[in-house]
Amino acid sequence: MFRKFAIAAVTLATVATAAVTMTPGEAEAKNRAGAVAAGAIIGLAAGAIIASQAQPRYYAPVRCYNKPIQRWSPYYRQYIVVGYRQVCH
Repeated sequence: MFRKFAIAAVTLATVATAAVTMTPGEAEAKNRAGAVAAGAIIGLAAGAIIASQAQPRYYAPVRCYNKPIQRWSPYYRQYIVVGYRQVCH
């Protein structure tokens, strides 16, 4: 939780600083370097906000059990367990 708050605070400070230092005269078409720098700062800030909101994927737990392997025994005249095989879903 603190990590997300810290990222959001740094991002907000970066955007606020970029907005204060940019004047309308600097954002004209002649000053492309300033416009590119402002776009990069805003893009990085938006990327940081989006990345901080990402949630890990949910993976269902793997369920395993031992399934008995049965064979017919003519001596006992019934099925007997001769081993186990692990089955996972």
